[in-house]
Amino acid sequence: MSTFYVTLKGTILYQDGEDEPVYQNTSLGELREGISFTVKGRTKKHCERFSINFIIDNTTRDVALHINPRLPQNYIVRNTKVRNAWGREEVASALPFSLRRGAAFSVQILFTKECYMISVNGYHFCKFYHRLPFESVQILEVKGEIEDVAVERLEVQEYPERLPESVPQKVRLGRALRESIALPDVAVDETDRVATEKTEDRIVTQWRVVKTANGDIEYEPKILAVDEIKLPYYGTIPLNSFQLGRALKVEGRVRLLPQSFYINMQSGHSCWPHPVVALHLNPRFTKQTSGAIGRATVIRNSWLNGNWGQEEKSDLETKFLPGKPFSLCIVHANDSFQIYVNHQLLTEYKFRVSPSTIDTIYIQGDIKLFDVALEPYTKSVEV
Repeated sequence: MSTFYVTLKGTILYQDGEDEPVYQNTSLGELREGISFTVKGRTKKHCERFSINFIIDNTTRDVALHINPRLPQNYIVRNTKVRNAWGREEVASALPFSLRRGAAFSVQILFTKECYMISVNGYHFCKFYHRLPFESVQILEVKGEIEDVAVERLEVQEYPERLPESVPQKVRLGRALRESIALPDVAVDETDRVATEKTEDRIVTQWRVVKTANGDIEYEPKILAVDEIKLPYYGTIPLNSFQLGRALKVEGRVRLLPQSFYINMQSGHSCWPHPVVALHLNPRFTKQTSGAIGRATVIRNSWLNGNWGQEEKSDLETKFLPGKPFSLCIVHANDSFQIYVNHQLLTEYKFRVSPSTIDTIYIQGDIKLFDVALEPYTKSVEV
């Protein structure tokens, strides 16, 4: 009998019926920070849902963590049960749902002092903050319409476990930005002409030189047909390669109904322990009363010494527009990151962490990503 759900006066009840566990372990051993359980298996072709349950062996069999992927709804419920009453569901995640019927899966659960960290198919998916002491958990049960289930218990030094599809890519180390192709110092009578920027053997961006209503010259990018890069994106660069005068170039397109996206330039690609983040760049989009997307709030910050620092926040008119392509360059200037969008300086951020420590680029959020490269920046930079 499958698990079913009823709502009674706003309270969600889960009734497991006569489901027999497809996996059960009643002696999990000592649990402490760094202990990880990885549940691997395959969903059946008709799979509606399955569950992973960490249980306390008391009279009411309290569930410290209930993970419940629901395939028809494309989300994963997380919850706790105390004295036969379920708590508040958590379903939010920045990552898209990646579980499919008739397909292999891997779910990793890491125990930390403050929360469980949950990854799906090699990507960190969400956190679930403890509602019950995790040290009291003694039983692991896996139920539902899945098969070939195996569970591995390890003490890990970093999380998540990388699978072949989630191993970080090498950031392309390109030639000089094609800033010299008719982009700087354009005369007014030269507007409406097109300059094409090539990346190795493929065309990435076509720049249209235009004159604004107040007479300024601007450059509008048009991303030509290239393969979309899957998000979340982890890319690696050689240590100490982000040097003075070099730029991280990110090209993409903002989704039609964006909330935010972010780019981390950091040290290491693990989620736990938390990496040192030299630059966290996070445009957040506001929604006007009409429903239209308005100005972007651009957040800059760093993670060091175990905490986020003081945010720098600016409400800016940007070229990050719903449905529109963009070309973003983060330039290593003398004492700061200078951030350009479509070759116009947007903002800067003074170094709090040495940029020589950066070896990983992490990109996530409401964009389509087409290209990431580390290149010399040939346009004049204020240093």
